[in-house]
Amino acid sequence: MARDQKRHASDKEVAGVPPVAAAVSSGGSPYEVDQTLSQTQLRIMSCLQVIAMLLEKNDAYLPIFLRLEKELEIEKAKRDTIERARRYLPRLPH
Repeated sequence: MARDQKRHASDKEVAGVPPVAAAVSSGGSPYEVDQTLSQTQLRIMSCLQVIAMLLEKNDAYLPIFLRLEKELEIEKAKRDTIERARRYLPRLPH
């Protein structure tokens, strides 16, 4: 187990990662943060930031980055579908 830890980034290398909302609001990401993002989407975006930093040093992380991008798109598609489905719900009178 100890030898496996040497293959991964140390905590010191990723400790300075800014929160997703701060980085995105300053234009640091192609994904916009708004009030409709789920916790899952925010976690994926945070992971994308970390992996992007790791990619600068080692392209072995590329498959992980690509997978996370796909997962983010899947989450967005789910939320969009749920929103479309809600349009068909009957409106309750006030």
